[in-house]
Amino acid sequence: MPFEESIVTDAELPLADLTGKARIRHVALHLFAIRGCAQTPLRLIAEKALVSLALISHHFGTKHALRDAVEKYIVSCFEKAIDDIPPTALRRSDADAMKQLVESLERVLNTRPEIRGYIRRAASETYMTVGGAALIDALIKMTENALVRMSLGGGDRDGAWQPMQLFLLVFGPTLLEPALQRRVPDLFEQGSAQVRLRSNVRLLQSGFAPPPRTATLATFPTERPLRVGAQA
Repeated sequence: MPFEESIVTDAELPLADLTGKARIRHVALHLFAIRGCAQTPLRLIAEKALVSLALISHHFGTKHALRDAVEKYIVSCFEKAIDDIPPTALRRSDADAMKQLVESLERVLNTRPEIRGYIRRAASETYMTVGGAALIDALIKMTENALVRMSLGGGDRDGAWQPMQLFLLVFGPTLLEPALQRRVPDLFEQGSAQVRLRSNVRLLQSGFAPPPRTATLATFPTERPLRVGAQA
């Protein structure tokens, strides 16, 4: 089962097992996801991370630099998941390579609610500040690089749209999670996640299927002419 495997990250480690820098980033990720960067004072991060304000300043300098570090970490989680795709899976077929790519991205989203929360908040803040746009742009660029790396990029006509199409398909439930959970309460739990994965993979793999044959007149059976007024 694809979602029974977990990526070992600092989210799964007790704070005491993390370095001071990783602990600060870990706490900042969770607090920024819930409160937003602007509404999260550094003093609160220091308190939750069990460090001093001076240590935050030493490692990151400013809160905006800490936010940038958190966003780079988020992107790196997806990049690591993509890097872990077995090379043999990429050589089987384009359809199987796409399946592996979608699985790797969704595995991070399904197992890291704090990352989902941060991405959703960043997307909403894009409309009000320039702060949220950087992460969304980085995630779309990451998707584009993965498609190129796996030789799954589209032609000249749809190549520019394909990364955004894949991003919307995979990340869409994250961006709309509060609204969608009214209809699917267990949206990111294992059962629903597997159903969503299978549906997404089928939709994406259909792009690798040969185009349907164009129907011709010879394809359809010839109907007998209607005899108007015929007697039995």
